[in-house]
Amino acid sequence: MTDSDIARTVENAREQFYAISLERIEKIRALLNEIKRDTRNKVAMKDLTQFFHRLAGSSGLYEMGDFSDRAVAAEELSITLLDQDFASANQTVDQLLRMTNHLYHLLMAYREDQGAAPQRSSNAATAGGSLPSQHSLDALKRTIFLVGDCAPRLANLFKELGFKTESAIDFATARNTLFSRRLPDGLIMDATLRGGSSLELARMVRQKPDSEDVPIVLVGEEGAFTEKIAAIKAGCDDFWNINADTEVLRAKASRVFERICTPRYKILVVEDDPVQAAAMHAFLESAGFEPMVMTDCSLFEEGLLASQPDLILLDLLLGEMTGFDLAKFVRQNDKFDTTPIVFLTTQNQLQNQVRGKRLGDDYLIKPATPELLVSTIAGRIERYRAIKGLVGRDGLTGALSYSEFVNAAARMKKNASINPIMVVLDIDGLSNINDQHSFSVGEKVLSTAGELLKKAFREFGEIGRLSGDEFAVVAENLSIDEFMTIVQLLKQDFEHTIFKSENGQFRASITFGVASLKNERTVSEWIESAYRTLAQAKRHGAGSIILS
Repeated sequence: MTDSDIARTVENAREQFYAISLERIEKIRALLNEIKRDTRNKVAMKDLTQFFHRLAGSSGLYEMGDFSDRAVAAEELSITLLDQDFASANQTVDQLLRMTNHLYHLLMAYREDQGAAPQRSSNAATAGGSLPSQHSLDALKRTIFLVGDCAPRLANLFKELGFKTESAIDFATARNTLFSRRLPDGLIMDATLRGGSSLELARMVRQKPDSEDVPIVLVGEEGAFTEKIAAIKAGCDDFWNINADTEVLRAKASRVFERICTPRYKILVVEDDPVQAAAMHAFLESAGFEPMVMTDCSLFEEGLLASQPDLILLDLLLGEMTGFDLAKFVRQNDKFDTTPIVFLTTQNQLQNQVRGKRLGDDYLIKPATPELLVSTIAGRIERYRAIKGLVGRDGLTGALSYSEFVNAAARMKKNASINPIMVVLDIDGLSNINDQHSFSVGEKVLSTAGELLKKAFREFGEIGRLSGDEFAVVAENLSIDEFMTIVQLLKQDFEHTIFKSENGQFRASITFGVASLKNERTVSEWIESAYRTLAQAKRHGAGSIILS
């Protein structure tokens, strides 16, 4: 769906909201008159509260603050009717009638204001923008900066992955842009730039203090291995062949930018108000999510199993059921017992918030703006995915756990076109570093080793942490000479790193044992071979590299 399609969808939902809200206001007036005639009509009172609830919830999505606030106040006041005597109920009904008349006039004013500038909305949609809320939602997306002739081809690819893109045609424009404001979330450059060197630009970016988490990719003709090493030395994370087909580039982009990528997360929304359901669908889709919206709670189990959601968004008041009822059902299913749940309601009672925190993960009070709704959903999913991502990985370095590394090595051993190579490496004297400088400094040494490993081998293999100070890397499609070149680069980068503590500055070193796959029948035997080579290297001296 394009931005202009989304803009039209949101506008259509808004128009539907205006029309149905006018109908609901008339029904509210009729219900109030019924209650005035019979102050014991509990059914009418409950219907009245539901109508006010729907007015409040939907209007919040369209940033109609005054209208939504008054609808919430009317909803809360209508709830009190159930416990009032005849005289008090009549006074409350009169007050609610005045509030309803005010809601009508506010709604007409909003509608008139919106209709006064149809040309502005149309122009915004056709210009690639949309409504103000669409601009705000678009601002939540990550930005990839494309430099050089690669920009036109890659812009659509990154748009499909949920990114915004900006571009510069040459070295000078890119440099001025990159150093005049905050760095983008990712940087992709042609290997050959007009007016300057792409490697020099990468080095300049890496000198900025906030550049550590910015992936940098060089794009060019399939070159020699030495060109890839030069890119790594300059601070690049990957080298892409511009002549590769789109699917290959998409897979590479997903891998390199997976940490900052915004996938099309699946959101299951349960909202019995069809107007609000349509608006929620439009806003969530415009923010890059994949929404499935249900208005019939009786179909919830089928919808849950069909959508396999990354997050569930539940309105609290759903007619005969409540959001709490559905949350309990979800938590009884082992498959979804950790799926994030966010409650959305106009009811702000403390007891509901406590129940919401116990059964779910967040509790948003209506009116919630689209920006708040989207940022809350994104934050919850990212935390959930981050926790899941730690399964099978070392929390400090991000390297694979021992068992996951063995699995990765087994897959590589089975599928590699040439014999894969493994290195087991040990940080020399880590226990002494812990004793002399503190364990927190020792963890910094470990995390630095992990980062340098990822930088050196990201394109070529899998990294695992075998024990406290020992890592391993298995790589495919590299010759022994190419593999050893990367190992030497890693060794130099680590030994040139200066670590600081209260006891002063120091450097550290790594010892390497390299073993190509020969006659080993299992991965365990292969790892043992690498360990024997590492032991030989340690006997030779700290910082040594031995190839079996």
